[in-house]
Amino acid sequence: MKRNIKYGLMAKGCKVPLGYFLNGLFYERAANHGTAQGFVDEKGYFYAATNGLLAKHTRPTAKIEGLTYIRLADIAEFELVMFDA
Repeated sequence: MKRNIKYGLMAKGCKVPLGYFLNGLFYERAANHGTAQGFVDEKGYFYAATNGLLAKHTRPTAKIEGLTYIRLADIAEFELVMFDA
């Protein structure tokens, strides 16, 4: 993921992003308080925040390949759409 580019997480058929990535951090659209809900490591693995903490010792929940977010639990794919940050 490129720095200073906002990537919207889009489900198939939706016009509004479920959340967005910015500089490796994930923010849920519904959570407008500005706290990151997860992060992407240098290999493209996504880790969800646990109790509000971003910890690398948890298991990844998704993998990002190019502009595709792949949920590891069920291999569901979501599109990442670039926006100006």
